[in-house]
Amino acid sequence: MKQALCHISSNAEVMPGIHLMWIEAPDIAAAGRPGQFITVRCGDFPLRRPFSIHQVGKDNVIAGSDATGTKQPQVAILFKVTGKGTLWLSQREAGERIDIIGPLGRGFTIPPRSKNLLLVAGGIGLAPLVFLMQQALSQHQITLIHGASTAVQLYSNSSQLSTISYQRVQFIPVTEDGSAGQKGRATDILPDFLDRADQVYACGPVGMYKAMTEMSSRAKRSKLKLKKCQVSLEVRMGCGFGACYGCTIDTKKGLRQVCRDGPVFELDDIIWQEVSL
Repeated sequence: MKQALCHISSNAEVMPGIHLMWIEAPDIAAAGRPGQFITVRCGDFPLRRPFSIHQVGKDNVIAGSDATGTKQPQVAILFKVTGKGTLWLSQREAGERIDIIGPLGRGFTIPPRSKNLLLVAGGIGLAPLVFLMQQALSQHQITLIHGASTAVQLYSNSSQLSTISYQRVQFIPVTEDGSAGQKGRATDILPDFLDRADQVYACGPVGMYKAMTEMSSRAKRSKLKLKKCQVSLEVRMGCGFGACYGCTIDTKKGLRQVCRDGPVFELDDIIWQEVSL
């Protein structure tokens, strides 16, 4: 974990209300692992905002943006403007510096024998899963289910977003309004893809996780229950490194802090009835 003032190399609105920001952070780019996060001080607001490490790379420049042209190792965050803090962050320009701490938390793990990975993203929950794809593509087969409200919010519709070659990823879009892919939610089609998955990873709203848990418990021999599923929790945090206990949740192993013990947990370990994030 390291705190640093880092230059922004680019910041662009890549989907309505969603920004992709590349930050020159060599130490975090070298040490960060999929599922980990950074915290950013947003202006004069007292609480830092946590953001998943979305990608790592070098010389990542968004076409048409005001970029610094740096070739320093960088990290990217993908975030939605939801309040004053993220609004402030969305207004930062290339060349400005921001105060960040990271990498933080415990990330995803890939079991040694897993070859076929199934990733399930709900909306902006895609943010940490792209870094996981970056790390896993060379040795694993990946299927990505991305659920969004409408086609314009699908990750694959923005050519500016990722350095990953999607020719090697089976991308399954799902939209609530049916404007692209199948109509419905990501969890509606999830059972169709479980047979060939050795490991499941998910990130999205709590409602999505609760639906996945209910799906697992409806059948004694549920396919989902037979496969481990790692989920990343998106929560408001006070400190981001375990000092304030503001992000404590109840699990089958006792109370756990999302910032220190997570944000990645096993789906079946969390007592979802007690979670109201």
